[in-house]
Amino acid sequence: MKRVDVLVVGAGSAGCVTARRCAELGLKTLIIEKKPKDLIGRKVCGDEISRSHFDDTGIDYPTNGEVSSVISGADVYPPSLTHELKVRGWEDFNGWTVDRLNFGQRLLSEALAAGASLMTECRAAEPVMRGEQVTGVRCKNVASGEEDTIAAKIVVDASGFAATIRNKIDSEFVEKHVDKADVALCYREIVYLRYPMAEPEVARVFLGGKYAPSGYAWIFPKGPQTVNVGVGIGGGEGRGSPKSLYEAFKKEYPLLYDCEVLDSGGGAVPVRRPLASLVGNGVAFVGDAALQANPIHGGGLGPGMRAGIILGEVAKEAIARRDYSVRGLWDYNIRFLRGFGRRLASLEIFRRLLQQVTDEEMDFGFEKRLLEADDLMAANRGDGIPLSLLDKLKRVKRGIGRISLLTRIQKAASLMKKMNRLYAAYPGDPSGFQKWHESVLDIIRAAEFRKR
Repeated sequence: MKRVDVLVVGAGSAGCVTARRCAELGLKTLIIEKKPKDLIGRKVCGDEISRSHFDDTGIDYPTNGEVSSVISGADVYPPSLTHELKVRGWEDFNGWTVDRLNFGQRLLSEALAAGASLMTECRAAEPVMRGEQVTGVRCKNVASGEEDTIAAKIVVDASGFAATIRNKIDSEFVEKHVDKADVALCYREIVYLRYPMAEPEVARVFLGGKYAPSGYAWIFPKGPQTVNVGVGIGGGEGRGSPKSLYEAFKKEYPLLYDCEVLDSGGGAVPVRRPLASLVGNGVAFVGDAALQANPIHGGGLGPGMRAGIILGEVAKEAIARRDYSVRGLWDYNIRFLRGFGRRLASLEIFRRLLQQVTDEEMDFGFEKRLLEADDLMAANRGDGIPLSLLDKLKRVKRGIGRISLLTRIQKAASLMKKMNRLYAAYPGDPSGFQKWHESVLDIIRAAEFRKR
């Protein structure tokens, strides 16, 4: 039986960053991955990542073949495609679209250079349990079917949305169920445009139910004439197929006329707050397995990298203390959820607001500027929607005829602030967890914004 300090299940961006940090700190670290080594990093996603994630983690910026395009702004469109919000000059937003394979290969190389080991074409089957403690993983070679067991002091589930390990653990601290409404079903293509874009550094986001019920469509530049374009829709019944909705969008949007498809694919992305606890006994979760994607646009590269750095450091501390229990790993919860996790949790409220207003209301709100570009950026930073008394008076004047819409925006702003404060006060030890979690669910239940 192989024995390691830390076993990382999955070599995605979050898994590789976690493994790198563990290995840098002297832990015997092994990554297992079902893909062959030369395909690690290849994944269907939006490919966009903000510069701030690198600045805050110390991870080197993407360079050369890792960069598809520099991003320095965004246009956000309502269903009418008029009165769009132009987001410019926000350093927190600036970043890149990356070549997902090249970027993933670099993160893997850094983990291996730091001392981590890698087993490819190895599929995790289930956790090995000793009572309530995870002590390893049973896995199987994809080609030969040969089974193996790997023992570990700490198992890290970085297996993506499938959450191969998390979904097989019964614990009061481990969430297994994710509502369909909290999952975005996505389809995207990489296409070569017939004509170059006027602003190849500007991303485009399209809201509303016409093209993306309970979700959004996007066009992210990957060069002057190449884009990542797709549709993500909210899960649940009666929403339609993301591919068919994408085809309708592609047919109607002039920029995409007669484009050449270079690559295509689909998948599922979590779009809710992170797991209430990111740890169990002997186990921790990171990346999409921890529901650490942005609830508004599903971007998970940056949050997963941030979490991986923290988790590696907490793993080192827990192993030094020989305490791999929930309590021994609890600092991961405190450091991530009181920090960047607060932003993601408050954004779930904003996502629910956007999903529940009608297309007509959204068009009106954009036309009358009931939400400004500054509001979008403040929400993205986790600051809620800042509405001073003067702001409220101005918006009431602009919003005459849709007072109920303005009232719902104000309600969302209040709930976002409450969520932010609650996450800032994340419990310092497991004893306060259940009461805290119930308070979170109370806010989620109150986040109802449909017109009555």
